[in-house]
Amino acid sequence: MKDLQDRLSMIAGSAGATSAQQADTDLTRAKRALRRRRAVRGAGASVFAVAALAAVVSYGTNDQATTSPAQQAAPATAPARKPVVTTKLVAYQGEQPKGFTIDKVPAGWELQGASDTVLTFAPIGTKDKEINNFVGKIAVMLQSKDDKQTPAGTNITVAGKPGVINTPEGGGDSRNLWVKQPNGIWLQAQIWDASGWSTDEIVEFGAGLHVLEDAVQGVG
Repeated sequence: MKDLQDRLSMIAGSAGATSAQQADTDLTRAKRALRRRRAVRGAGASVFAVAALAAVVSYGTNDQATTSPAQQAAPATAPARKPVVTTKLVAYQGEQPKGFTIDKVPAGWELQGASDTVLTFAPIGTKDKEINNFVGKIAVMLQSKDDKQTPAGTNITVAGKPGVINTPEGGGDSRNLWVKQPNGIWLQAQIWDASGWSTDEIVEFGAGLHVLEDAVQGVG
């Protein structure tokens, strides 16, 4: 066995002394290998951190997605409803106008004025005193001379006379009460806001309006 080892040593020759250049080369390779190992470890840590952050974001997103729309949305505020004022009719106490007589008016209302062709009622204290301005008021008049049509709508009877209740075009809560007079002319009571009026109250108001012989039809 020893003879074999001696022969192999003779064949391989002497290892010789390591030169300074070879030592520098080996040291450089060693430093490179160390830097590669550190880079690999750093990359691994970064990948782990990114994966952890992605998991947190994913969890938060999924948690929000499972929240019902009702929980996510701010509570809605219901639109305010217009208060309904119930109309109560009371006996009219003022001076009777020319052309008409009046039995009842809504409580808290007054006869604002009269002309040859129109009566105008308004809530007491209304600043607008123009009797030809009907906004927010009740206007009573005879059917215009230019209007030859028969009113159409809900047929009713007012103090034994044929009557009709209808809504003017684009009138919203407005209502027209029509009462046919013995001479064939229709009396019209235009209630600008009838949201608090029942049909019975409209009929009762109309039954208290009486047309006299000197009442005048308007034109237009």
